[in-house]
Amino acid sequence: MDKLVKAFRIAVPAVFIVLLVLYLPKIRVENSLERWVTPSSPEIARYGDFLEQFGGGAALLVVLRDPGGFESDEARDALMVIWDRLTELPDVDGVSVYPPPVYRLKRRLDKSISVFIVAFTPPSRLNPNRPELLKAVRNLLKDVPLESHLAGTGVLHEAINEETQKYTLSFIGLGLLFLMALLLLVLKSTKAFLMTMGVSAGGVSTLLLAAAVFRIPLSMVTVILPVLVLFYGTSGSLHVLFHRGDFRKVVAPCFMAVLTTAIGFITFWPSRIPLLKDFAVLGTAGIAGGFAWALLLFFPKRYAFEPRADIERFFRRFPVFSRPSILLIFLGVAAAMVPGILKLKADIYSLDIISPSNSRVVDHHFVERNVSRYVPLEYTLEIDKADPRELNGWISAVLELDEVDGAVSYLSFPSSERPKSQYVSPDGRTGRVTFFIPTLSTSGGLALADRIAVLAAAKMPGVRPSVNGYVTLYAVVAEELKKAFVSSLALAFALIFLVMAAFLRNARLFAASILPNAIPVACVIGLMGWSGLTLNMATVPIGCLMLGILVDNTFHLLFWYKKTGGLREAFRETAPGMVLTMAILSVGFSVFLFASSPPIRYFGILSLATLTAGLAGDCILLPVLVRMLDSKGTRRSENA
Repeated sequence: MDKLVKAFRIAVPAVFIVLLVLYLPKIRVENSLERWVTPSSPEIARYGDFLEQFGGGAALLVVLRDPGGFESDEARDALMVIWDRLTELPDVDGVSVYPPPVYRLKRRLDKSISVFIVAFTPPSRLNPNRPELLKAVRNLLKDVPLESHLAGTGVLHEAINEETQKYTLSFIGLGLLFLMALLLLVLKSTKAFLMTMGVSAGGVSTLLLAAAVFRIPLSMVTVILPVLVLFYGTSGSLHVLFHRGDFRKVVAPCFMAVLTTAIGFITFWPSRIPLLKDFAVLGTAGIAGGFAWALLLFFPKRYAFEPRADIERFFRRFPVFSRPSILLIFLGVAAAMVPGILKLKADIYSLDIISPSNSRVVDHHFVERNVSRYVPLEYTLEIDKADPRELNGWISAVLELDEVDGAVSYLSFPSSERPKSQYVSPDGRTGRVTFFIPTLSTSGGLALADRIAVLAAAKMPGVRPSVNGYVTLYAVVAEELKKAFVSSLALAFALIFLVMAAFLRNARLFAASILPNAIPVACVIGLMGWSGLTLNMATVPIGCLMLGILVDNTFHLLFWYKKTGGLREAFRETAPGMVLTMAILSVGFSVFLFASSPPIRYFGILSLATLTAGLAGDCILLPVLVRMLDSKGTRRSENA
């Protein structure tokens, strides 16, 4: 039997290695807007109608700079070569000089700068990113003796994809280094170290295989998952090792801990946002895979492992708190955070999740600084109801806003050309107005739209231009993020505490378990609101994830409390695994502090704060509540 188990333990990793080699190259990265927007959203239908009426060919700005002002024959020839090569690229609908004569721009281009605007057809309405086209444009610019810069919505999406890939690889690498250093410090045994690393690496490999096999693209939402799974995989291993390598002693609480952590991911499955569904599937696969690897490597054999004596001596003297005033302190802190919870908002800013040193971002800032802001803010209005003079007055007033660099409308075209342009609907009833603005956050874009609406009311009484395009879509995304955050957190609380109640089968202990886990989560959400941090691509999972992780220690402590009948005995059994697990997880989440993206850094900071508060809840508040609510706990602990 032992030989069969040993062979199985060798065969499974071998199969995994083969699968990783075959499937890892198939993993792709995707952050397009269609992955964020709910397909059934009314705004999608409105945007679809807008594209049907006016067309939606995506555009790419090719900015060329020559210090000599294109006076030389070589520079002018280079411009003609670029023009010809751009027009020959597949899926390019047209190339023109920027700005076209119909554009009203505040700034004039410097003589040293020449710009082409390349129109092309995106693969879908919400995905203007054409990586093959962008790559082709860059390749042809390599041979040209001119400084070049590319800008466009697709370029920024490409940058986000690059950052996703970079962060995924760098976080895994940095996480592995941190984890190995910590485990070598805590574990003396080489075998224990290798087995623990095997569990963690197995969980991450399961996650990546799930992404490849089920064709789930990685994104800026899922970039945190490999590190989380890597470090979380040590949780069960440490509890096993600190029980002398006997998995059978802790298999029940370990399974419940994995179940509740998986619930923290599963609660995002009902979300209508495709990327959050991906997050739920991959997170669950990684956590479940880690537990399966723990069973493979640790169960059912008992491994002779002796924890470090100094660690055991420290936790034998671990204090068991009993003062009821501690409860008041925790409740006071939670109450102070409630107003912050009410302040919490959702906001998305694309540039915030990209490193400032990214070449695409450098190009973006160069173009905005030297050419023009180029993000379109689209409006439509009924032509019969709009007086041309009033409409021009509104456009001129909007152009005076600092954020607006230019405009184009159906009035910019001669009457004979309007029906052929993309600025009049096929039935001739609706006209289009486009303003060129910087890349703004959701809140910034909506605030600007509100100011433009006020100007419309003042300049065109009785006419209400309808805003459309990406600004409204990002507003939908922000609103859906907030809904997903609230609904998933509510579902996580319901399911996790239902599992807790079923596991404990003791109403008093269940009541004692609620506040030590609810207060830390409430505090971190309140901290976000008070500090002005918003819900975005990186921070939206914080509540559910932390709740699912925090209850792990509660399971272990109350499991041993029920088994031994005393808090002090329970702490002797669980404190080493609890504290070291939280310490290792904290080191894992500290990896995110090295990110150049503020949202990811904030996620790391908030995670560290939650883990610290959660450990305090289990080690300080939970014993107080157990002693207050369970008479057996008071009697047995006093006699210990």
